[in-house]
Amino acid sequence: MKKRVKMVDIARAADVSRTSVSLILNQVPGVRIAEATRQRVLQVARDLGYTPGPALSALEPDRKRVYGVLINEISSAYPVDLIYGMQNWADAQGVQLIIQVSDGVTDHEMAALSLFERIGVAGIVYASTFSAIVSPPERLKAFRHVMLNCRREDRTGHSVMPAERHGGALAAQHLISLGRRRIATIVGDPWQFASRERLSGYHRELNKAGLNLGSQYEEVSDWGHASGYAAAMRLLGLPQPPDAIFCHNDIIARGALQAASEMGLHTPDDLAIIGYDDREFAKDLGISSVTLPYLEMAEKALSELVDGKPLGDRVLSISGRLLERASTRAPIREQG
Repeated sequence: MKKRVKMVDIARAADVSRTSVSLILNQVPGVRIAEATRQRVLQVARDLGYTPGPALSALEPDRKRVYGVLINEISSAYPVDLIYGMQNWADAQGVQLIIQVSDGVTDHEMAALSLFERIGVAGIVYASTFSAIVSPPERLKAFRHVMLNCRREDRTGHSVMPAERHGGALAAQHLISLGRRRIATIVGDPWQFASRERLSGYHRELNKAGLNLGSQYEEVSDWGHASGYAAAMRLLGLPQPPDAIFCHNDIIARGALQAASEMGLHTPDDLAIIGYDDREFAKDLGISSVTLPYLEMAEKALSELVDGKPLGDRVLSISGRLLERASTRAPIREQG
């Protein structure tokens, strides 16, 4: 039996990222990709015999399984992983996806819903770039739908979300298990749902261990390297500086690593650092990290939508994993 060609095969053969392949083959609007790259990917796909599932024209009207995906933006690796996960699942199941990007504009969302209605989609995945509390258009309720990486404030509807609070707890548990006693954290934008949830999980574990040292060991960043570096420098300047820092993403952790190095500290002997998201560079830099299970979330959301069973009001939380690397792996050195 001939092996099915996947997007990852096309990416390798065309020497481009899987992100580019997904965006090109899905004809996602509003994304700038060089025309030469686009044509190369399409040619490689043809050469390899890639098929995205049965063509719509080949299906009986009552057997067409066409689903809409409405996402607020495509500007980083995260939403692409959501799309990639859904597309992989759809390819395997013979499901067709129509993807629309709203840019977070209500009029764009309404236009996309009108398009989905004209096409006659069997359901919609309403997705968010980052974990968020959302207020989708009321018209969305007219469709069978699943919310991905977001939920309504009142928890109505069917949602698939990352277990952010559990992730924050995992990071804190890991640092506690290493024998660290002055555990600080650098939060992302405090108004974001992910920041609040990760901080809550961190607090829960420190409180249980009697290690919550208060707000002086908590700094705020904008999720970036520079603000992560500045926040780490403030923490390391405390009279009793931390012996561990939980950073709310890997970019912040990278900034904290730079700060530790400039302060002459050895990681992890003097300072353990853990990040979040498991970005590609985290492995190269040896940053321990908690994963965001976007591929699993995407597959779960689409499978729930396609299943046909009543959806109801439910929030499904998908847990990530803790990946231990050099930034936390070594034991604390004995004090002389």
